[in-house]
Amino acid sequence: MLRMPGCLLKLTRVLQSHKPWALFILIVGFVSFAYIKLYWGIWEDPKSRGPTHGLSAEINCAHYVPSPLNIAAGPSPSTGNVFFVETSEQTSPSYLFSCSVESAARTHPAARVVVLMKGLAKGNASLPKHWAFSLLSCFPNVEIQPLDLTELFSGTPLAQWFLQPQHHQEPDFLPVLSDACRIVLMWKFGGIYLDTDFIVLRNLQNLTNA
Repeated sequence: MLRMPGCLLKLTRVLQSHKPWALFILIVGFVSFAYIKLYWGIWEDPKSRGPTHGLSAEINCAHYVPSPLNIAAGPSPSTGNVFFVETSEQTSPSYLFSCSVESAARTHPAARVVVLMKGLAKGNASLPKHWAFSLLSCFPNVEIQPLDLTELFSGTPLAQWFLQPQHHQEPDFLPVLSDACRIVLMWKFGGIYLDTDFIVLRNLQNLTNA
């Protein structure tokens, strides 16, 4: 008959005599392990990850967008521009990014929903092969275009500010640049500017240059 080693026997007796502390240590250990796994999952290099599962790069519009947009029914009160801007070099839109643009396209069927992305190479006729671009291309009122910052700021009151190189070295330049793009887009074209984490639930026809 096998006998339990002495060290395990002593450990078992200690755990039985200190059940609350043993339970506390187990909980702390489990939470620490889960935190470490979550931390490395968040900060893992995206390039080292495998392909995103669930959606293929080629989207069947009839399946994922079953209700066609009623563009031909005539203009709605919300005709105009709805802008989204990505000022980083990111060219792989997240689920939230895609849902935000899709929600704007659905609630503003007669408006141009323009997505400007700095990471897209200017003059490249084809978008990167990504499920988000394939999905958003199902909406005829969505336009995904490269963001040329020099061209965007040209001829605006913020042109001189943008051309000053010292601003580009500031630690908070990216969020400031996004705010500046919002101002310039409204100044040049008018319409509505939305952040890429907004989900639009209703038509924003009552907003002008916002």
